[in-house]
Amino acid sequence: YGWTFKKTGEKKEYINLGSFNYLGFAEKEGPCVEDTIKAISQYGISACSSRAEGGTSIVHKKLESLVAEYVGKEASMVFGMGFATNSMNIPALMQKGCLIISDQLNHTSLVLGCRLSGASIKVFKHNDMEHLESILRQSIIKGQPRTGRAWKKIMIVVEGVYSMEG
Repeated sequence: YGWTFKKTGEKKEYINLGSFNYLGFAEKEGPCVEDTIKAISQYGISACSSRAEGGTSIVHKKLESLVAEYVGKEASMVFGMGFATNSMNIPALMQKGCLIISDQLNHTSLVLGCRLSGASIKVFKHNDMEHLESILRQSIIKGQPRTGRAWKKIMIVVEGVYSMEG
């Protein structure tokens, strides 16, 4: 019932309605296509699913290693994009007693994740680093409402591509 893939040898053209093209990489020819063909030859294909479904590849491990090295940490986790990823991973990382500072134009999936976490939420003006810094400084100085205790964790939530803004 659609849970397995079998090579039939047939070639058909389809329209992929299950992925995003915010950066314009879905082209029929050019460097992106050539690099994609090379990567498929080297690493195989993916069903564009979560790692829980499709498994972890060498590329995932390399990417996480590079991210960890870049931010100077022992390890990192990289997640694919998607509504469930955004809305369900934030609550796994944040809780009551934590603070989330969120860009005002974040996607609904991120906003929902922030709300589901139980953390306090403060919003900063879109891409306004001075406003973000002001909120961050004041939040650290004042601490949690009523008690003044330090926040357990502070998370700044932004998007890489603000898809809802065109």
